[in-house]
Amino acid sequence: MYTIYYSEQDAPGEKRTGIVSAPNKSVALRIAEMQFTNCVILDVMELSPPEEETQFPGARFIKGEFRPVEQLDEAF
Repeated sequence: MYTIYYSEQDAPGEKRTGIVSAPNKSVALRIAEMQFTNCVILDVMELSPPEEETQFPGARFIKGEFRPVEQLDEAF
């Protein structure tokens, strides 16, 4: 996924953004040129995936407060 920064020829001072899916930056630029016609492509930047998924600890609401739990419930 790539973020495309572009401006329309009718409003050159107005910077806009779009997103395209492509295997590399040069293909993303070509797709952006086709998708955003009558626009000037200012920049193409790759969206970086998160380094690791955020995991939250298990908790239960007991007697008016959240308390951590060691084991998560088993799937039924």
